Amino acid sequence: MMNSKEMTISKKSLSIFKLEGIGVLLILLLMLIFLSITSPTFLTGENISNLLLQSVFVMIVAFGTMFVLSMGGIDLSVGSVLGLCGGITGWLMMHGTNAFIAILAGLVLGALVGTFNGFIITRLRISPFLATFAMLYIARGLLFLLTSNEPIRNLASPGFKFLAQGSLLGIPMAVLITVVVFIICHFVFHSTGFGRKVIAVGSNREASHLSGIHTESIKIRVYALSGLLAAVAGILLTSRLTSVQPLMGTSYELDAIAAAVIGGTSMFGGKGNVVGVAGGAIILALVSNGLDLLAVNQFYRLIITGLIIVTAVGAERFTAAKTN
Repeated sequence: MMNSKEMTISKKSLSIFKLEGIGVLLILLLMLIFLSITSPTFLTGENISNLLLQSVFVMIVAFGTMFVLSMGGIDLSVGSVLGLCGGITGWLMMHGTNAFIAILAGLVLGALVGTFNGFIITRLRISPFLATFAMLYIARGLLFLLTSNEPIRNLASPGFKFLAQGSLLGIPMAVLITVVVFIICHFVFHSTGFGRKVIAVGSNREASHLSGIHTESIKIRVYALSGLLAAVAGILLTSRLTSVQPLMGTSYELDAIAAAVIGGTSMFGGKGNVVGVAGGAIILALVSNGLDLLAVNQFYRLIITGLIIVTAVGAERFTAAKTN
């Protein structure tokens, strides 16, 4: 049962989402119309498939980032954790480990790294920015050590390749896996007590603590979830590339934050939406895909993404003021 505070938070989040959901949908529609007119190859089946595949890796990471931001934290380590977990999975398979065990090891490692982030943030009272920034370097350094003497390539069994290179009923498996992750995250965030507690902690940590919510436990679990989702994305990306490079996953933490913010997640905590995050990731993929089709320098992607983020944050502040 929700108490009156949680019900108030849920109603406020719902009303804000209605405004922001329209904004994300409008941006998507405008970009789709523009690219459909300017590029004759945009609406081809092959390009749409490539577009979806471009978005899924960032999208999965961004779901975890949304939980962290909604709680009032930040996780800058997810890009390096993605690379490290994908690297461990690939390294194990390259040395003859069963694919299922290798995947399980990568997932467990991601969850453990996230749990460690949560532990040092809550127990040692280190700020989330500094703790996860340090983990960014630690995980990246471990991946460099893992790949320094022996490149990780030609590792994938046919079953492992199928995860991100195969398709079912014409739909890429990576997209189907992402849909499953989306459904689970949507249910957990919007329909469970855990999701409501995440929002409550992000809205007012002290009030949540006084109301009986174990805020430190929530934080550790959220960072563990963020690490786990980063591992899922890393394993899928390893399956897609059938190799692991030392810089795999670089800047994914920034793309994940961008997708979450564009999708309506508050950088100040207390608000997020899984549907919006998915839309934000697709918008980022649309920008990159559109620039490729129009043969525009990819450096413009950074400028356009920055402008979209500023617009999204401005819209968030405006809608927040309207609902207060």
